[in-house]
Amino acid sequence: RPVARIVVGRVQGSGPRDAGAWMAVHAGGLIGTIGGGRLEFDAIADARALLAGGTVESERRFALGPSLGQCCGGVVWLRYELLQPSDAERVRAELLAALHGHMPVALFGGGHVGRAIVTVLEALPVRCHWIDSRDEGFPAELPLNVRCEHSDPVHGAVPALEAGSRVLIMSFSHAEDMDILAEC
Repeated sequence: RPVARIVVGRVQGSGPRDAGAWMAVHAGGLIGTIGGGRLEFDAIADARALLAGGTVESERRFALGPSLGQCCGGVVWLRYELLQPSDAERVRAELLAALHGHMPVALFGGGHVGRAIVTVLEALPVRCHWIDSRDEGFPAELPLNVRCEHSDPVHGAVPALEAGSRVLIMSFSHAEDMDILAEC
């Protein structure tokens, strides 16, 4: 289905997200965020108008002050793009390239709690390295910003974590949790 993508093209002064941040609006909902508040509310309305066949400026300027009900004080320029299914591979390549600047997160635990956290992380600007000692724990389809690793013992994956990774430990075993923590 068609998707309207909203990209923060430029920020002058203080804004809720940096240039390059994006979100997508489709018939079934939203993916990502450009920072919330009235800025995002108005951008979503523009994107829905674009999806409905309306005319929307390809770039729109927002002053983040009292008139918009936001106190950031800066100015944000948003770009709008209507994407079709034929754009999927191009957009996938762009998103993979953009992931390199995102915060690394290491998530230990492939159970139901780990799956729930991956669902939340999918919409955030992070790169998730999902690790579990059980090979069968990972779903067949993964969000673009998630990669999986089977590691037995699970704490054996710690030395190879990306520097600066935020570590979430949600394994099925307190003993395994302690081994991961000790290795960290």
